[in-house]
Amino acid sequence: MTDMHPKARYPRDAASLILVRQTDGSAEILMGRRPQRQAFMPDVYVFPGGAVDQRDGYAETVSDYHPAVHQALTRHCTAHRARALGLAAIRETYEETGLFFGVTDQAFSGKAPTGWEAFAEAQIKPALGALGFVARAITPKGPPRRFHARFFVADARHLHGTLQENDELLDLSWIPINEIDRLPTASVTELVVKEVETALSLQPEEDARQGIPFITRRMGKRVIRYEMADGRIVRGLFESAVKDAAAAQNQNGTLPSQR
Repeated sequence: MTDMHPKARYPRDAASLILVRQTDGSAEILMGRRPQRQAFMPDVYVFPGGAVDQRDGYAETVSDYHPAVHQALTRHCTAHRARALGLAAIRETYEETGLFFGVTDQAFSGKAPTGWEAFAEAQIKPALGALGFVARAITPKGPPRRFHARFFVADARHLHGTLQENDELLDLSWIPINEIDRLPTASVTELVVKEVETALSLQPEEDARQGIPFITRRMGKRVIRYEMADGRIVRGLFESAVKDAAAAQNQNGTLPSQR
C-alpha cells in the first residue's frame, strides 16, 4: 500500500506555551484559532507554539529551567534539545501574538540567532526558569504532519508588548479557563487545559508531586500514561512570578508590561 505521507512518518519536535492570566481569583488562557487553510488542525483553537527551529537552542536566556523541569524534559531528549524546546515555544509565541516572554533590559552579548533578532533589539532575554512543564503528546500516524509536542505553562506577568493578531492565529484572546470547552479544540488541547486547571488548584508541594501525562493513540484509541512524579512544576513558579511582580512594583511603582 502506497504511503500517502512519507514525510509524516516521524514526528517533528514542537512546543506550545500556555500563558495564564489570573485576575480576581479566576484564570484566563491566551488562545487563537488556526486558519482553515492550515494542513494541521485547521479551524480549531490552540495555544501559541510550533516546531523547533535549528537555531532555537542557541538563543541567550536570562535563566535556566527549574531542576525538576529539566530532569523531566531530558528523559526523552538531550539537554540542548530540551533547551531548544522551551525557546521554540517562546519564539513562536512572539511570532504568533507579538508578545515577548522574558526579562527586559537584558542586552545580548553577541549576534542573535536567526529568528531571535526582535528579542535582541528589544533587549528582552527569554526566561526558561519561568516555564512549567505539564504534558507531552505525539501525533498518531496518518496526518500529513506529525509532531512530538511539549506543553509548557507560564504566568502572563512575564509578558511584554502588545497583543497583535496575524495570519497564523486568528481571534487571539484571553479565554476564561472554564469556558474553553465551549470552543472547537482538539482533544489533546482539552486534556492539557484540564491538567493546567488541576495544577492551579493545588498547593505548590502537591503540584510538584504530580506526574506528567504523555498523550498518544494506539490502534485508534487514546492512551495516556503519566510519567515521572516530582517532575511537574507549575504552581510554585506562578507564586514566584507573583513575588517578582510585587518586587518590581515596589521598586518602580508599576507592574511589568502586559496587555
